[in-house]
Amino acid sequence: MKKIIYRLFCLFLLLFFFTIPVNAQSVSQEELYRQQYENSGAADLPDELPPETREWMDSLGISSPDWQSIINLTPEKIFEQIGATARQQSNAPMRALLSVLAVILLCALMNGMKLSFGDRPLSGVIGMIGTLCICTVVIQPIVSCIQNVAFVIKGAAGFLLASIPILTGIMIAGGQPISAGSYNLLMLGAGNVISVIASAFLVPLLNIFLAFSVVSAVSPAMNLGGLCDLFSKTVKWILTFCMTIFSGLLTMQTVVSSAADGAGAKTIRFMVSAFVPVVGGALGDAIGSVQSCVKLLKSGVGAFGLLATGAIFLPAAIECLIWLLTLTACAAAGDIFELKEITTLLRSSMKVIQILLSIIICCLVILMISTVMMLAMGGSVT
Repeated sequence: MKKIIYRLFCLFLLLFFFTIPVNAQSVSQEELYRQQYENSGAADLPDELPPETREWMDSLGISSPDWQSIINLTPEKIFEQIGATARQQSNAPMRALLSVLAVILLCALMNGMKLSFGDRPLSGVIGMIGTLCICTVVIQPIVSCIQNVAFVIKGAAGFLLASIPILTGIMIAGGQPISAGSYNLLMLGAGNVISVIASAFLVPLLNIFLAFSVVSAVSPAMNLGGLCDLFSKTVKWILTFCMTIFSGLLTMQTVVSSAADGAGAKTIRFMVSAFVPVVGGALGDAIGSVQSCVKLLKSGVGAFGLLATGAIFLPAAIECLIWLLTLTACAAAGDIFELKEITTLLRSSMKVIQILLSIIICCLVILMISTVMMLAMGGSVT
């Protein structure tokens, strides 16, 4: 008797919870998707982007996470916007390139005059003066680049923390509560860690590293090159280790939670079809219809998150790449004229830019992998 009462109670619960999906069959798929889109809060997601990123997305024709606007995106629009961003970010490096080349040519001319007059002690003075002149040209823009990267990373972390509740709610509505829980915990941790790194460690440590590099180049008696190399290698190893641990943990939890959610969803649909009389099959079809719309919504929001993440990091990454090419060309010019002090300063500045680029790529890959894994959770609707 107790078993019969328990089964009847379960049936009443199922009928209560799935009354809305049955009514959903009377509306079109488009209306159902629109209701879920408005109720999820996905329409407010673009407001959480930094203003520059929002303008970048608007120029691509993507102003909302709606899949219909995302599906119209073409590679031509992306490459056109990347080219415009590269032209905008190349202004300061090009000015620095011309100034540094002018200083290098002037130092080379002075060295040539010195050799003609046989005045060898002037070589060190000329190299130091040239190095100090290049410091005034290169160091301030690199410091600004460091601050800009920190601002970009904090903006990306803010967007991630704002999008986690929306994505988690969509996953729960799509029948993935276990996956939503694991995704929520991991991404909250990642977002907070990235924000703390950007605000508390990135700017001061890289500024100190840059200062050591300048001192090592200006004053050869204080050989800090080994310390700078150790710092650069340590940061890269730490970034690689963190990426490996995070990716492995996210993959492991995705596999386990997806399997658990899939088994739970199939069990619910089987119970509805088997134990609910007359309308059991209709209820099962309605559940599948609702889940299809939810997964379409999740795909649109996830694709918007991928594009927004790329748009957040792309200007900073392009700026670092242009600075890296500029400093490499200047260092090559310094090698041609055998200006050791200037070349040491330029190569030390290159290491700072390389660390910045590594941090950008690390944060970008972590956010991209997490979004892709979120999209892969749940698989296809069955």
